Amino acid sequence: MQMKRRQFLSRSLIAGSLAATEFHQNVHAADAAVPPSLTVGEPLVAGPDSGNLAILQALSGPASGYIEISINRGEWQKVLPEKQGMVAFESHVLKFRLPPLPAGAELRYKVTVYSVQYASAYKIQRGPHATSVEYLIRCLDPTRKTTQFVVWNDTHENAKTIDALHQKTSALKPDFLLWNGDQTNDVYAVEKMANQYVCPAGLGIAAHYPLAYLRGNHDVRGPAARYVEDFTHCPGDDFSHAFRSGPVACLTMDTGEDKPDSHPVFQGMVHFDAMRARQTQWLAKVMEEPWFRSAPYKLLFCHIPLWWTVDDPNREYYNCHKPCRMAWQDLLRKGGIQMILSGHTHEPAYLPVTDQRPIAQMVGGGPQLERATIMHAVADERHLRITMSRLDGAVLHDVTIHPV
Repeated sequence: MQMKRRQFLSRSLIAGSLAATEFHQNVHAADAAVPPSLTVGEPLVAGPDSGNLAILQALSGPASGYIEISINRGEWQKVLPEKQGMVAFESHVLKFRLPPLPAGAELRYKVTVYSVQYASAYKIQRGPHATSVEYLIRCLDPTRKTTQFVVWNDTHENAKTIDALHQKTSALKPDFLLWNGDQTNDVYAVEKMANQYVCPAGLGIAAHYPLAYLRGNHDVRGPAARYVEDFTHCPGDDFSHAFRSGPVACLTMDTGEDKPDSHPVFQGMVHFDAMRARQTQWLAKVMEEPWFRSAPYKLLFCHIPLWWTVDDPNREYYNCHKPCRMAWQDLLRKGGIQMILSGHTHEPAYLPVTDQRPIAQMVGGGPQLERATIMHAVADERHLRITMSRLDGAVLHDVTIHPV
């Protein structure tokens, strides 16, 4: 089943390894000291569907490496972080793109890293190899009759909140985790980005289930924001993509900034109008695909809500993103989207359907422990139930959706 716009770079597991990280830090290993441990935290599996998985490993210094994967208890196969014939040699993160895997497959994997010393063009030396423990995940299966997932939003580098969310999510054992934007406050230093996106607070937030990544408006602020895609994995262009887990079809779309491109604060350094136009064209196409049309439940995830409690004509971008709403609303209604899940406002809310709001909207909380929320969704043939709770367990909203 074809769910993404990105062309696959490999047609089989045996065909070889795939391209990995696009960001080259231009380091010279001969001049760099090799740290005692080259890895930081656990690996992160992102995609989230089986046809578009990547595994990212944060690094403490210049290194290369490979991963080994086993599908459904089969033989181990090596995947290199190769691009244009070159194996990646990076300072901050290694990114391994996996070949398309069978839906619902059991994936075992382990990561190996090593230092490299370039004495000359004809004298390259590898350091000792360090291999991780073996990890196990279950790939998403669009044919299953049930699924469950968890949604975080607006963690803003708050280590205590991320730790609490991680503990709750690990206990739930979801099929996937969706991180709905504003992972950061801003993005100014590449050397900090692995901690911001791959192993926040040193935690392995998605080593045992895949992550669906969504960018927020704070994640586009700062000069290093142009490298976010190298520390995350999003198979579609413009940070928008689509996938299905069991009976639930999921669309993820990027709402960009909470101000117009013409705002003087940007000094002409953003152009989200163009991105929004491309996403609108993509949206019209993806909702016509059979895998999407046949799904009993259909959800949209975007960081900035499309509706808020008050429509302020002077703040058309801030509390809710009216330009995105105007561009996408008719398509979303035609495609049968039943609910939109967002963050951004730091004020949890559930906005049901009204005459002025044709699609229900659920909005998560803020970054502090007392303001943070976790969304947990469970779907089967009868209904999709989405519960939003505080981290102390207090339920704020409990909504049930019935099949289309």
